Amino acid sequence: MRSSRQYTEKRNYMRLTMDCPVSYQVVNTSNRRMGTCRNLSADGILFECDEKYPIGTRIKVNVSPTLSLSPPFSAVVKVVRVSADDEGDSYQLAGTLEDIH
Repeated sequence: MRSSRQYTEKRNYMRLTMDCPVSYQVVNTSNRRMGTCRNLSADGILFECDEKYPIGTRIKVNVSPTLSLSPPFSAVVKVVRVSADDEGDSYQLAGTLEDIH
C-alpha cells in the first residue's frame, strides 16, 4: 500500500504566489538588474529574469511586494534550480534564502 505522503505537498513550507518586482545583483558585483518574483516561502524564492546563472551562484535580491501579504525585504539567495522558457529569453531561478534583512 502506498503512503498518502507520495501524493501530497512535500515541501517544508507553503509557497505564496506573488507577481511583484525584484531587483537583484550577483554578490560582489555592482550590476543591478530587474526581474519578477513569482513565489516565496519561508526559506525560498522563485523569480524570473533575463539572465541565466549557474547553480550555487549567490544573488542579493530586493523584493517589493505590491500587496501587503509580505513587507519589502532584502536577502541573499543561493541558486538551486534554473529553467528557461520555451523561447530561451527568460529564466526562472529558484533559490534558498540565506541572509534576510
